[in-house]
Amino acid sequence: MCTLVGYFIFMAKRLFILAPLLFLTISCDWFRDPEKEEAPLLTQKVNQYMLDLMEEVYLWEKHIPDTFDIRYEFDAFDFYEKLCYRTEDRWSFITDDVQTLLEGGEGVETTFGYSLAFGTFSNTGNYFAIIQYVYPQTPASEAGLERGSILVEMNGEPITKDNYRNLFYAPSLQLTLGELKDGAIHKAGNVSLLSRKQSLNPVIAYNIIEDGNRKAGYLCYSDFFGNSQDLFFPVFQEFKSAGVTDVVLDLRYNLGGYLTAARALVGALCPAECLTGNTVLISKSWNDLYQKYWNDNNRNDMLYEYFPKFSETPVNLDLSRLFILTGANTASASELTICGLDPYMEIIKIGDVTRGKYTAAMVFHPEKDPQIENWGTQAIVYKYANALGVTDFKNGFVPDYPAEDMLLENVYPLGHPSESLLARALALMGIHVEAPSQTCALKSVSGFRFDHTFLSKPTGLYNHLIDK
Repeated sequence: MCTLVGYFIFMAKRLFILAPLLFLTISCDWFRDPEKEEAPLLTQKVNQYMLDLMEEVYLWEKHIPDTFDIRYEFDAFDFYEKLCYRTEDRWSFITDDVQTLLEGGEGVETTFGYSLAFGTFSNTGNYFAIIQYVYPQTPASEAGLERGSILVEMNGEPITKDNYRNLFYAPSLQLTLGELKDGAIHKAGNVSLLSRKQSLNPVIAYNIIEDGNRKAGYLCYSDFFGNSQDLFFPVFQEFKSAGVTDVVLDLRYNLGGYLTAARALVGALCPAECLTGNTVLISKSWNDLYQKYWNDNNRNDMLYEYFPKFSETPVNLDLSRLFILTGANTASASELTICGLDPYMEIIKIGDVTRGKYTAAMVFHPEKDPQIENWGTQAIVYKYANALGVTDFKNGFVPDYPAEDMLLENVYPLGHPSESLLARALALMGIHVEAPSQTCALKSVSGFRFDHTFLSKPTGLYNHLIDK
């Protein structure tokens, strides 16, 4: 049994030392009903792995029933659902393709290269997709798609709740584009896309906006991919060299990712006095077994996450305040960034309410068992709180300044000073730009609504807070 990397690899190997589980090797044939069909042995093996693992590491392990008989659990996905405490846990999941999951966490995907919002008109029930952003140098960007592009059909078929995931997972697509005219969306041409496997750059856009002696830096960061700090550190170095005094960090589309990347990000933005190596970013609350073990062994490194040391941070802007753009897809590592920095500097949130995820997961997979090594789980193992004890923010963080993310009308590229959320942040700084009206978009589009139950991009590690 192994975790992804790091110290928890060692702990996973000790699972049955810390909490011994007796596996009786005595034959149980005399308990078996010869008339009752049993699940395939391979399925039983997957189920046993997941049951043993979750009973040990899962944050809500106390809620796992003790009445399971894996011989009669025929679907590993359904069985895993029975292990999860869905009253609290919206995030743990199982996969039979763990390699793709791990690659996605590092930003390697088979992709078209866009993030989508989905909308509908109440009088038709038809769905359409609007591109929120396009990753650089991807099939979507090469085809000329951009923020605000509207997709009304794929492969000649309407977009529905049943088929919309094909916009992420199909190997190729013939897309029908749309345009907004007279309060309705009309067909406006076609584009063909072929997906490809590649590394994605989560630095979607950045800019320096000047107004006299004022200089503000803007960065749209879409995913806390593993090692993505190597991509945002140069941006912050450019900000520092240019004399930027305020920063707008755009996390409105950032669903999360690796804690290591979040730690590096806060280290670049926080007041320099935080970079002592012992300033608490978050505290971690595990299940009873692991909480006791870490405490008994004085493992503060497993009970707390600290800001990095100054010597570990290639660039630090030493900010006293930070403007963060938020939305319904601001989640997990993004929310950790918000609440982790909040005790130490002024955080000004602009946009919409965040997702509300206050837990962290680890990836486990039986890499030494060739029969089931393709299986894995991303299981919640602890919840976190900031240095002031803020946790359990199930309803997300409410913005200090609500603002509409305009995708249908008055659509500007991310980083443009007139883009609606950025314009609001700049105005709060005292930098004056021409901003679009916050009320005009929906007035001219009667009956339109966004549907936030749709995925905006493929499910992956970056949709969560992942502790290595």
